[in-house]
Amino acid sequence: MSYTAAKPSFLIGTTIIGLLMASGVAMGQPNVSASTAILMDQQTGKVLWSKNPHWQRPIASLTKIMTAILVLENSDLDASLTVSQAAMRTGGSSMYLRSGDTYGIRDLLYGLMLLSGNDAAVALAEYVGGSVPRFVSYMNKKATMLGALNTTFANPHGLPAESHYSTAHDMALITRHALSIPEFATLVASQQARICDPIGGELYSIYNKNRLLWEFAGANGVKTGYTLAAGRCLVASAAREDRQVIAVILDGPQLWEDAKALLSYGLEEYENVLVKHRGQLVGTAGVVGGIDAIVPVVVDRDLWVTIPRGSKGTISIDYYVNSKIAAPVELWAPVGKLTVKDGDGLVAEAALLAGETIGSRGLVGQIKQFAKRLRQLFANN
Repeated sequence: MSYTAAKPSFLIGTTIIGLLMASGVAMGQPNVSASTAILMDQQTGKVLWSKNPHWQRPIASLTKIMTAILVLENSDLDASLTVSQAAMRTGGSSMYLRSGDTYGIRDLLYGLMLLSGNDAAVALAEYVGGSVPRFVSYMNKKATMLGALNTTFANPHGLPAESHYSTAHDMALITRHALSIPEFATLVASQQARICDPIGGELYSIYNKNRLLWEFAGANGVKTGYTLAAGRCLVASAAREDRQVIAVILDGPQLWEDAKALLSYGLEEYENVLVKHRGQLVGTAGVVGGIDAIVPVVVDRDLWVTIPRGSKGTISIDYYVNSKIAAPVELWAPVGKLTVKDGDGLVAEAALLAGETIGSRGLVGQIKQFAKRLRQLFANN
């Protein structure tokens, strides 16, 4: 077995890890009314359940998840902006912004995500992108970067447009990235927020439209949406016992029931298992022309997998290294790949790195190697 790389590779070892979880009664597959939906583990990205996950559909105000990502990644939340006529006149759900008034970026983000303000979406898009069309081009570029390849945005708010659509799978990928931004996670988990009226300077409260924040234990986001074309839509997330799952529901007649069923299924029927630690030694690889003939090989990151609870599963780990590693070899240089399978399915992979610097047999390399060993000698005494 091998993988595509600049150099040939070969298998250096396979580890089989038998995992026996506590027995329990499975709750069965969720019964979901939505036309298309998906359930994904936030930490590992594993798809736990899906129904027509790649169908392209209107997504209404779920669009604002991407809008918030770009604002958070490209602006100072303590800055402010002046609302344009175009932003004020945007139809649909609104913060009721007034043209010419100045609002804080942070307040507009809360209005965007809690009240689903289309006017806030346009104001923020103009501020970050310089214009709405330019901001929309950033949205599409970001979607491509995140692997959301069946998504096209035409505006920053989600009002109906012919070339504005996504899929449940793509929205899960976008949301997974969004939730990795601490400010976004705080924003969408908020039941309410206090924002400042720009005229009198008085604070007033706004409330989140996401009912799950009050009705489902562990719910911590994310966004509701509705248009006639899209139907009732929701991206929901919840966390319990250090696990978080994301449910995306598009065109869901029984929206809240669907969300609760999916979140419960993901949290109760699966668990995450750490199979390798970052920096953990997995073996050695041969070095051509080095002062040392071998280099230790370590994993580049903590490697987690998501597996079903209440069942017996076997995970296999394969280690591949480049067949010809030539000196000099720098510390942390990539030298191979680790793959994790559950049965025949690939569930995770990570890079393998050189755990030491290996100098070449030339004079300079020998001097560097001698200096390294001298430092190690002093450190150990």
